[in-house]
Formats: sequence, structure tokens, C-alpha cells
Amino acid sequence: MVRPVIARASVAIVMALVLHLSAAAGLTHEKSRLDTVLQRGKLIVATFSTAPPFCYTDDKGQLVGFDIDIARLLAKALFKDTNKVEFVVVTAEGRWPAIESGRADMGIATTTIYPDRAVRVAFTRPYVDSGVSVLVKKGIGIKSLADLNQDKYTIANLNNPQMADRAKRFIPKTKTLTFDTPAAQALAVRSGRAQGAQLDTPVADWYAATSKDEFEVIPELMGYSQNNAIFLKHGDFTWWHWLDTAIGEMRSGSYYGEYSDVYVKWFGKNPPPQKFYIR
Repeated sequence: MVRPVIARASVAIVMALVLHLSAAAGLTHEKSRLDTVLQRGKLIVATFSTAPPFCYTDDKGQLVGFDIDIARLLAKALFKDTNKVEFVVVTAEGRWPAIESGRADMGIATTTIYPDRAVRVAFTRPYVDSGVSVLVKKGIGIKSLADLNQDKYTIANLNNPQMADRAKRFIPKTKTLTFDTPAAQALAVRSGRAQGAQLDTPVADWYAATSKDEFEVIPELMGYSQNNAIFLKHGDFTWWHWLDTAIGEMRSGSYYGEYSDVYVKWFGKNPPPQKFYIR
């Protein structure tokens, strides 16, 4: 009686082990998004169309900007062709579902790394350094955050919790209006609905440089410097590793020359050096 029980138990253990090993093998050979991209022959990228100079639609209706050119460099690294990329335009809130649903392979949309965002998506290392500045209407006497911190003024924010928190911390007396795009924020300042707008520093600088008679930027940052990064779906190490490696090569390796050309094109100055000891 004991032997049949032991035999049945042994068979059950063996079957469980086989199932476990089969599952492990399946995980090992699970297809990466990198495989999908290579087989498809093009990269699909989620981005914005209203955030100059990173990603916006120009007068000819073409998507252009720093982020767009970085995506094209990635396509070149994959396919030796900067045109092997398709862009999917999303809103600030729509960028996460575009990645989670698989509609896009990755996103590059002037997106700042925050720990709470990293719960939802994975980030590569930063492809550009940033910060948050305040764009103000020229000629109304706002030269500092202290000047702006009055209840007679209004700040235009994007619809995200980080901007709401910064407004409460740095300019608690200032009224707030919330918008979906940086272009809408700038329009609010231009039209007088708001006297200032929280924007990524390069975006604020771009508006001030291209509309010198309308805008200026308060010299002090709202907080510390920040990092913008590519975002992608969690759980695909192979795809993340390729993207992260490519960005690393742009910032400090073999693609630094091409990265520098794109940086100068959109920001009018050289990027940070490859290494602190290389001048």
C-alpha cells in the first residue's frame, strides 16, 4: 500500500518539475519588443506635437524637434535609416496608455523622470538634462518667483501632480490654471489669462528666444535640475537594455558627434562634454 502511494507522489513531483521547467523555458524564450521592432522594420514612437523645441508640428505640418531627431538617431542605429520611424501623437495623459497597450514601442515626449512615474513605466538613462522655469509675459514687472507670488497673478500649469506641488511650494499665493499642453500654457500667457507658465527650462528658453517681445524667463529654477528620459513598458530587459545603451552612446560614446549636432541645432549651444575630464 505504501509503494503505490510513493509511486504516485513521485510521478506528481516529476510532472510538477517538468511543468516548472517548461514554464521557465517559455519565459527564457519570450519575444522581446526589440525582436518585434527588428522584424517590423521600423520603430513606433509615442510623442507630443505641442512642446517646442522638443516635439511639435511646424508650419509645414511636420513633426520636428529635439526629441524627434533623437528618435530618428535611434532608427538609424537600428536600421541605418533615420526615416524608419513612425510617430504616434499623444497627450500628456495619453502617453502612458500608448506604451502599456503596446500601441508604441517607446515614448520620447519631453518626459521627466519621477519615482511615481517609474511605478507605471520603465525609464532609460536621461537623454537630456532639464529643469523647471517660469515663462512670464514681458513688461509686467515679474522678475522673480517672489514677484509672481501674489494672489493677483495666475500661473499656467500642466495637468500633472508635480506642477501642482511646485506651485504650492514656491508660489502658494498665486492662482493656477491647468492645461493639457505646453503650447496651451504659452498661449494663456500670451493672451493674458495667466501671467506665467511652468515649463521645462529648454521649452521656456525657446519661447523667450523666438518671441523676445512677448516673453522672458525668470532666472531662478523652481527646484533642482531634472532629467528627461525615454519611457517604455516594464518587464522587457532586452529592449530596455538596447535603448539605454544607445542613449549612453549618444551622451558619452560613439554617437556623441551626431547627438551634439542635434543638440546645437535645437538649443544653440554645445551639449555637456562626453566626460568631465574631456574638454
